[in-house]
Amino acid sequence: MADPSVITIDNISSRMPPHNADSAEKSTDHLYALVDMGSNGIRFSISDLSPPTARLLPCIYRDRAPISLYDALHSSLPGSREFIFDSDTIAQVAKRLAAFKYTCDSYGVLSRNIGVFATEAMRTALNRKEMTDAIKRESGLEVDILSPQVESLLGAMGARSGFVGVRGLMMDLGGGSVQMTFMDSGASVSSASSVEVLEASTGVETYWGKSAAFAKSMPFGAAKMTAMLGKGDIHDIRSDMRTRFQETFQGLCGSFSKLQEQEETEGVTIYLCGGGFRGYGSMLMHTDPINPYPIPSVAGYKVSGKRFKQTKEMLRVNEVEKEKIHGMSKRRREQFPAIVEVVEGIISVVPNIKEVIFCGGGNREGVLFLKLPSQIQETHPLLLLPSNHSHSMTDTQVTELIEILSSSLPAFQPGTKIFNREILSYIVKHMWENMADISNLNAARALHTPISGPMAGKPGLSHEVIAILSLTMCARWENDVGKVDRGYLGIEGIVGRRVLGGVIIWGRWRGGL
Repeated sequence: MADPSVITIDNISSRMPPHNADSAEKSTDHLYALVDMGSNGIRFSISDLSPPTARLLPCIYRDRAPISLYDALHSSLPGSREFIFDSDTIAQVAKRLAAFKYTCDSYGVLSRNIGVFATEAMRTALNRKEMTDAIKRESGLEVDILSPQVESLLGAMGARSGFVGVRGLMMDLGGGSVQMTFMDSGASVSSASSVEVLEASTGVETYWGKSAAFAKSMPFGAAKMTAMLGKGDIHDIRSDMRTRFQETFQGLCGSFSKLQEQEETEGVTIYLCGGGFRGYGSMLMHTDPINPYPIPSVAGYKVSGKRFKQTKEMLRVNEVEKEKIHGMSKRRREQFPAIVEVVEGIISVVPNIKEVIFCGGGNREGVLFLKLPSQIQETHPLLLLPSNHSHSMTDTQVTELIEILSSSLPAFQPGTKIFNREILSYIVKHMWENMADISNLNAARALHTPISGPMAGKPGLSHEVIAILSLTMCARWENDVGKVDRGYLGIEGIVGRRVLGGVIIWGRWRGGL
């Protein structure tokens, strides 16, 4: 008999139902509170799915409890037992969830819109019922256990939520496990998948249903690998991991022709999420040729396959760098050799890597993204970013201005193709903002807004897009920045690496048009 506390591919549509914006009676009906009980820590968030910005998954509250459920299950303290939560850990977790329930009540979150889900550590705990009962008793909250397939799906969808579209290998490295699948958000889905998942609003099989059907979760998380490496039997661990990776990757190539095509031609695009992989991305940013690297978030950061493979150099930096590395906690630094083992495992089975893109989203963003209807999911995020001026412009005026800008540059000029309609729409809607302020204030504001201002961290903003918007909108105010901000103009290098400086030249010209 199936465990009713476990969310599987078969019951996910009913256990995580879509958000019905039309049925909301008050603004707080759009709020969703989520708790992700991961192996390395417990994460809390409250998000607002109110139209028209639901696609941006706006987060209005965020917190993290540094409680390692994996460590609790494998403690070496006297009296501890393998795969058993001790009473202190249970009490600590229950207390934190009770406090979060109080926070949810203060925000007005409906009880039915509060979700608590757990992953690898809770799946393997022998006394997980003691933990879930204590949480229920202290907070009134029920805990759902994610099946490995659903955990893989949510991580992939969380990563996907940060982009306009994805086509590539999706991997998530948590504390207890690593997930792998392939996702093509633009694919038409046939009946080839072994598990059929229908979108609730349309009854049509989804592209993510097929991704979930072939997803694999493997027991090589950062915390688990760190513990195993500490025991010294590296050869057996490495061999087992790479064999599992190879079997999974070959299975995905056999099920997804686009992945096979990428592998045989231009190379595979890999999307990485989860704290472990973000740690590796932070190390790559720390050692980036653009130094200091001007964008603080690893979300949307992209490297070539060649640079991704520089694992020995990343290990060396982790060992010799005594100062704080941005994005790397002390615990993540300690786990870094294990993270590199996983990265090298990927490299060994996917030798033809075109590029690697690091993602900010995870399980919680995946849950929220799945609550949106497909037409909202496919909306370009740049079209939803708020503007102080766009309310005074009609859609016709915006369209006409986009056409003027679009036709203003020669098509043969390198770099101009990057200015798609969505980027031009953003430029048009924001180029007359703050007209009452002096130009040097506006130039500084325009430079920072995509990097660390209200736009920062929003979906759809790769580092290239951030750089384009930052440079172009700063140029709109004649690049009138002070000495304190000139270091940020190193952001030009992010764009220049792709189009040989063309975007820099023409972005400035267009901004000053």
